[in-house]
Amino acid sequence: MRDRQTPLTNELQEYLFEHFSAEDEFLNAIANKCWDEAGIPQINITSYQANFLQFLVKSISAKNILEIGTLAGYSAIVLARAAGDDAKIITVEKEAKHAEFAQKKILEAGLQDNIKVITQNAREFIKSFSPENKLDFIFIDADKSSYYKYLNALTPYLREGGLFVFDNAFAFGFLLETAPERNPAEVRSMLAFHQYLLSRKDYFTTLVPIGDGLLVSLRKPILRTE
Repeated sequence: MRDRQTPLTNELQEYLFEHFSAEDEFLNAIANKCWDEAGIPQINITSYQANFLQFLVKSISAKNILEIGTLAGYSAIVLARAAGDDAKIITVEKEAKHAEFAQKKILEAGLQDNIKVITQNAREFIKSFSPENKLDFIFIDADKSSYYKYLNALTPYLREGGLFVFDNAFAFGFLLETAPERNPAEVRSMLAFHQYLLSRKDYFTTLVPIGDGLLVSLRKPILRTE
């Protein structure tokens, strides 16, 4: 039926893990050992979300990438691998121990020339951020209530045809709950952010129901008059 989505059963999810994963042993070790090694929560994107992010990066030949929310470095490495040898990625992380762990893993991955880790609160970072070249791809996986701020502050630096991708679009499953177990304000802000993003005439947006949901927004070409 066209108005029903096929439920993602355990069997189908295992199929995704097996055939549509961007995860190798190195990334698996980051995801599964970050808590034991550095006390970092095991809340990285899923391996098939990683595959989808790589698909998006390759589809627009993204080279200049910004990530807000480094955590253990998993997604930054995923993005760098897809973008290629000449990629330049800035990833921003407010927690010093997370940034230090991510930097270590980036070095082990041999991607230190491609990925720069900045230890700073992202809300402060965007106030002075002014890249020399337009960004191709922006991935946001940080404090949900600040998604508005990141979108508005960074839009001038995203090229036409570039992509904004926001993780946790389903708000950990509580997006439509009236009394969520998680922070109610955070959940309400995510739902309101959906509505705000859909109202933006300069973006074409879709919601991809993988993992905890990804909002994917394409910056439309600006119509110019003579």
